[in-house]
Amino acid sequence: MSIKEKINKLNNFKYKTICVLIFSCIIHLSYIAYNTFLGIAYFDAFAIGIAIYYFVLFVIKLATLVVEQKIFKKDEQFKIKIRVKNYKISSIFVFIIDLCLIAPIILMVVNPKDVKFGLIPAIAEATYCVYKIVLAIVNYTRSKKSKNPTSILLKEINIIGAIVSVLTLQHTLIMVNGE
Repeated sequence: MSIKEKINKLNNFKYKTICVLIFSCIIHLSYIAYNTFLGIAYFDAFAIGIAIYYFVLFVIKLATLVVEQKIFKKDEQFKIKIRVKNYKISSIFVFIIDLCLIAPIILMVVNPKDVKFGLIPAIAEATYCVYKIVLAIVNYTRSKKSKNPTSILLKEINIIGAIVSVLTLQHTLIMVNGE
C-alpha cells in the first residue's frame, strides 16, 4: 500500500471512526482491569464498584453499537424507530446504574480505608480523568447538532463517564493521602 493510499484511508470517516472506537474500547477495558486490580490488591470495595460501573457502561455502549450495525442497511424510518427504542432502553439502564453509584460514594465517605495507594495510581487516575473529560467535550461539541439518538446516547454516556472519573480521582487522592 502506497503512502497516498494510506493517507486516503485515514481521511475516510468510517475508518477513522472505527480506529477511534477500537482505541477507546482498549482504554476503557484497561481502566476496568486497572480498577479491578486496585480493588483486589487493596481490598477496596469502591474500586470494585467503579470497575463494575464502567463495565456496565461499556456493555451499554457495545450493545448500542451492535444495534447500530444490525440496522445499517435498513430504511431510514425503521432506523429512527429502532434508535429511539434503543435510546429509551439504554437511558433506563444508565439511570439505574447511576443510582447504583450511591453505594460506592457512601463507601468512600463512611468507610475510609487506611491504605496508601502511592503516587503511581494517582497519576494514572489523573491521566485517565483528563483523557475522559477532553474526549467527552470534543465528542459533545462535534455532535452537538446531531439528531441521531445513537449519537446523543453515546455522547451522554461519555459525559457521565467523565464525571464519574472525577469522582474516582477524588477517591484515589484520598487514598494516596490516607485521609
